[in-house]
This record gives sequence, C-alpha cells and structure tokens, in this order.
Amino acid sequence: MNIYLIGMIVTMILYIVIGALISRSVKNANDFYVAGRNAPAYLITGSLVASFIGVGLFMGDVGEAYSGFFGPIMVAVGVLSVGYIFGSVFFGRYLRRSQALTIPQFFEKRFNSKAMRILATITGSFIMLVYSLSCVQGIATLMSVVTGLAYNTCIILAVIAFTLITVFSGAKGVLITDTIMFAVFSVATIVGAGFVASKAGGWMNTVTEMATYNAIPGILAAGGNPSYFYPTTHENMIWACGYGIAWMAVLAVAPWQSSRYLMAKNEHAVIRSSILASVAVFVIEFLMCMAGVFTQKLNPGMEAPSQALIWASMNIMPAILGIVVLSGVLASGISSATTFLSLISSNIMNDVLNIKNEKRKVLYGRIAVLVVGVIICVLCIYQPPQIFWITYLGATIVACSWLPVAIASVWSKRVTKAGAFWGMLVGFVVSAAMKIGVSIAGVTLPIYFDPFFIGLGAGIIAMIIGSACTKVTAEEKEQREALFVVPESEKDPKEIKKTKRLVALSIPMGLIITIVLIVFWVIPYMNGLH
Repeated sequence: MNIYLIGMIVTMILYIVIGALISRSVKNANDFYVAGRNAPAYLITGSLVASFIGVGLFMGDVGEAYSGFFGPIMVAVGVLSVGYIFGSVFFGRYLRRSQALTIPQFFEKRFNSKAMRILATITGSFIMLVYSLSCVQGIATLMSVVTGLAYNTCIILAVIAFTLITVFSGAKGVLITDTIMFAVFSVATIVGAGFVASKAGGWMNTVTEMATYNAIPGILAAGGNPSYFYPTTHENMIWACGYGIAWMAVLAVAPWQSSRYLMAKNEHAVIRSSILASVAVFVIEFLMCMAGVFTQKLNPGMEAPSQALIWASMNIMPAILGIVVLSGVLASGISSATTFLSLISSNIMNDVLNIKNEKRKVLYGRIAVLVVGVIICVLCIYQPPQIFWITYLGATIVACSWLPVAIASVWSKRVTKAGAFWGMLVGFVVSAAMKIGVSIAGVTLPIYFDPFFIGLGAGIIAMIIGSACTKVTAEEKEQREALFVVPESEKDPKEIKKTKRLVALSIPMGLIITIVLIVFWVIPYMNGLH
C-alpha cells in the first residue's frame, strides 16, 4: 500500500464521517433536499465551484492544455465564467423566489404544465447521469494510476464513497462537504501549479521558452496547436466560443448549478456567491491548465495526456504536496458526484413519485440514492472512459435544451407551455443525437455544423414556433408576474449594502485578472516569439 493510496483512503473516510455527522441535523425533506433554504453565500460559492470543477478540469482540461490547446481552453473559460453572474441575475434569483423544491417543479409551476415537469426531469436526469459517468471514470482512473488497483475496483470504491456521503447527509451535507473540498483543491491548485512551474525552470522563463516549443507548435498561442483539432486559428476560436457558451449555459441554468440557489438563505446570497464563484473558476482553470503546459516540458509525449497532473504529482512534487494535490483532485470528483447523485434522487422523489409524507420522502430519497449509485457503477464498468468528451456532451445538451427555455421562462411574455416544451425537447433530441452520432462515427464536422450550434438553433426555432401557434394562458401570465414581486425579506438595507459593495469590487477584480493574464501569459509569450 503506497502513501498516495493511504492519503486517498483517509480522504474518502473523512468525507463519509463528515456526512454521517451532518445527518443528525437532517430533520425533514426541506433539510434533505434544499438544506433548509438557509445557506449563506460562502457555502453556495463552495458548492457551485466544487460541483463544476471536477475531474473534467483536473484531467480533461489539463490534458487538453498539455496537448496544445491551452489558448482555446482559456478563451472558453473567459466566456463560461460569466455564466455564474448571468445565471444568478437572469434566472437564479427568480428560481429561488418561486420557492420550488426542484427545478422541474419550477417549470411546472411557471407554465402550469405537468408535461414540462416530466420533460425537465427526464432531460435533467439524463444530463446529470452523463456527468456522473465522467466523474466516476475520472476518480477511478486517478485511483487506478496512483495505486495500481484494478480500474473496476476503483469504480466500486468511488461509488461507495460518494453514495454513502449523499445517503447520510442529503443536500445539507453536500453543501458543507462541497465547501470543504473546494478549499482543499483550491490550496492544491495554487501550491501545485507553483511547484510545477518552479521545476520546469520558473514561470516566466518557461512560458517564454514554450512560445517556440517545436514538439507542439502554438502550445501557448491563442489559437492553439493547428495540428490538434481544427487546422486554422479562426476555426479553433469559433469552437472555443461555442464551447464557452455551452459551459456558460451550464453555469447559468444547469440543474446541478442553479439548484444551489434554491438552498440560499436569500437572493443576496445568490448574487454574491455567483460573483465569487466566477472569479474562483477562472483562477483555478488558468493555474491548472498552465500546469498542464509546464508538464509537457517536463515529460513530453505522454500516451495519456489526461494523466499529466497525476504524473506531476507523483514524480515532480514532494510526497506530501503530491498527496494534497491528488486528494484535491479526488475531492473535486467526489463533490461533483455527490451533487449529481443528490439531485437525481431528488428528481425521482419529488418529480416522478411525488411523495407527500415527509419521513417517507427522506427515507425513499436515500433508497433512491443507493439505487442510482448502483446504476452509475454498472454503467461506468461497461463504458470506456472518455472524460473530456462526455462532459462536453452534457454541456452541449444543457445549452441547447435548457438555456433558451430557462431564460424565456422569466423574461419572455410570449413564450407558452407548448413553446417551452417543444423548445426543450427539440434542443435535447437534436443536440444529443448529433453529438452521440458524431462520437460513434469518429468524424469531425465543419465548425459551423457543430452539434452545439445546430441543436441550439433548432431548440430556439421550435420554442418560437410552438409559442406562435398557441396563446399564453391567464395562469401562465399570473405565474410569471409573481416572479417579479420582490419579497419584503429581500429589502434589508444591510444585505443590499453588502451586495452593492461586492458588485462594485467585481470591477477591480476583473481588471486584476486581466493584468495577471497579461503579465503571466501574454508578455512572456510575446517575448519568446521575438
């Protein structure tokens, strides 16, 4: 048993114990599913970031940066990080105001349509199941490489760990463990990236050297390596913008992101957490992807680029730091998986079975967690790992099926239940069918025919046609108007002052991030070219 395996086992046991302790405070369904609607901004921030940043970043994005796609990934990150603020302002606070227990319940209430609730449940559960597969596969790959255990054994251990955490504590426990995990992998990111940069020859010197890196031309260029994906810079930029918008949709309205707002103690916590999460995501992505580039210099030609950070942790960093980094990666995967599992079981209990009894709802919710955990375990064993592309599939479907309907549900006076239903359904079917078909066929479509663009356009057109052919009912109009009635509890002068202060600080924070990118990427890169 090596020291890294010990560290991972201790990490998993620690989170399970925390979940068990939190279970004592779960008194009813409100606690189990929406954490009592009393979570402060820092817990919402921790859960937002932890449920987004999982193995998809630490293995998927880092692997892409290692392979020469740093520039397009960072362009995409610049676009997607705005999703938190966009989502909280234009959807999240109204979602919380509705007092719904789940997002499918919100859609049913808003459009007075059980069909919308069922469709949102099916599409949302499918998307979260897809993401769950990538999380578990990433965790299992990490554990297998680090420990030498069989891949399937690692899948079973991972599923047991995050299933027990979710069974014990529900949404309340997920919020707290997410925040702890967020702190762990944030520290691991900062320290780990700095150490890898130091071993590569220093941050500034290495960026300058990599500007003319012959093994992978354009590894730090904005358009990326032209031999990796699309052959031209403008095509890679179009892809990056599309990828960024897809992920912006995830951060704005995806069920595992926007559902965090249902747990917030007020709408001010929703807004404040979105600003903090936006900054955190960008910084972590930048540091980790740059670490992937530095690892390319230290160990070029890896057969499995997604394992770049794992290799650096075990071969470059001191053992104790390697344990912290790998435990941080493990924590990121577990935090995402617990969120998905919690929400899938919540959808089953509240939107499919619709159980009314409080005690039974909690009990059956825990049983649903166990059942879904077993299903995920079986699917992962029989599905080969494709971490980056599985997560992109989920992002594409969210953008095409959920984003237009979610925003229209709040801001459009003309969208009807029929328009919303067909918009979500067509966007889902077209994007999923195209994305899966392209993956199976192993082909790369011209950038303008990417499933994201076609699916998004098809969904919007279907929503417009469906709404044009039907009329908004009195109930739909009333429900939409109710969303714009600000509760008295949201008018607290102290809370308003705190929110305004953070909004004002977001401007200098944006300027600081811009300066950091110029100083630590653009300038040394340009120096290397000249």
